[in-house]
Amino acid sequence: MSDIYESAANSLGLFSSPCLTKVELRLTCKGISDRDALSKPDPCIVLNMQSHGQWMEVDRTEVIRSCVNPTYSKVFTLDFYFEEVQRLRFELYDINSGHNGLKEADFLGWVECTLGQDVFFLPIRRFRRGSPSP
Repeated sequence: MSDIYESAANSLGLFSSPCLTKVELRLTCKGISDRDALSKPDPCIVLNMQSHGQWMEVDRTEVIRSCVNPTYSKVFTLDFYFEEVQRLRFELYDINSGHNGLKEADFLGWVECTLGQDVFFLPIRRFRRGSPSP
């Protein structure tokens, strides 16, 4: 590789910036356990990402009042870095009616996953009528 090419590539950031793409996550829950006998849960999901061994809150969904099967309108948009394992933790809370803080919320559960492993991209082909199948 020539020095001129390397210099141009470095000045454009072709080698220093990691390869990334945007990923959108949409969340739904089914059959949330109702711990309060008087009312249904008011669920909210908090998205945490692990960084240097610490869990950091990235964002959270809206609170959906009195619902055991919420579908959230909040869309999480994350940077996905290829060849880098990104650990995510989704925490589910029942937010008390008068409060939106997590200190007074009931913790209902969590799930962890990685954004950088067991991921498949399937190409989608469109076929016209009368065209041969692949």
